[in-house]
Amino acid sequence: MPIRTDLALDIQESMEGEIKGIMLDVQTVNDITVTTVEILNEEGKDAFNKEIGKYITVESHALCNGDKPGEEKTSEILAEKIRSLLTREELEQGILVVGLGNRHVTADSLGPGVCDKLFVTRHLYSYVPEVLDERINKTSAVAPGVLGITGIETLEIVRGVADNITPGAIVAIDSLASNNVGRIRTTFQLCDTGIAPGSGIGNRRSALNERELGVKVLGLGVPLVVFAATIAEDLINNTLESEGLDRDITPGLKTLIEKVSQSEGAEMIVTPKDIDTVVEGCSRIIANALNIALHHDISLDEVQTYMV
Repeated sequence: MPIRTDLALDIQESMEGEIKGIMLDVQTVNDITVTTVEILNEEGKDAFNKEIGKYITVESHALCNGDKPGEEKTSEILAEKIRSLLTREELEQGILVVGLGNRHVTADSLGPGVCDKLFVTRHLYSYVPEVLDERINKTSAVAPGVLGITGIETLEIVRGVADNITPGAIVAIDSLASNNVGRIRTTFQLCDTGIAPGSGIGNRRSALNERELGVKVLGLGVPLVVFAATIAEDLINNTLESEGLDRDITPGLKTLIEKVSQSEGAEMIVTPKDIDTVVEGCSRIIANALNIALHHDISLDEVQTYMV
């Protein structure tokens, strides 16, 4: 089957043997797995069909069960990784968070959902500077909508905003697609190469990156959709594994799977039945991570006192 995914980790796992041009690092902290796939050169870029840079995934399968302590720990680790990709100067100049996606389509509403929960402070510097302490940096947020509603490319809107407020960096949030059903809602990808909205589902829009916007752009998201063909193959493979069979030597099975991936309905995009709850939880995890990461030595509890 073709790889239908936004995740560098999915692509890395699909490859066999030594992969030149990449560096891989895997760490586990409190049952949360942090994997960094760094594409080092043009050879790695061609192999992955992704830009040169770092792709960090934070995986916590406890999130499937609505584990609140797991949510908080995921936010803390994600915040640490966000801070590792931003300089102090960029933070103090100010960060613009861009919530990509369509607020009216639940599976695509992650970005706007994060913006709704973000601690925005840029306006406070003008209107009530006396309530702020030196640990709080300038943050702002915009949810530009989608081309089909606005008639304007997202890149054009974000460029206009960035040219006016001159942030130190941009963090773009978007719903992602995965080639692995187990990564839906449990895996967060952070990268320093920007983001191409819709690329995982074959609806690529103009990319938001440093080349286009003139400032560093981080991409951050979580897989919330998967193709029907991916689910079919996963079910077949799981059944084969439970029966102790090898798909490559089972007569006709490989051909059957290939036909399934090309049949009518294979391109349907599937989301969890409780997608509204999933988006709410994932947007909260990402917003909490940003609320910690974009300021200096401030706790989530302290941030929330400003937001009451």
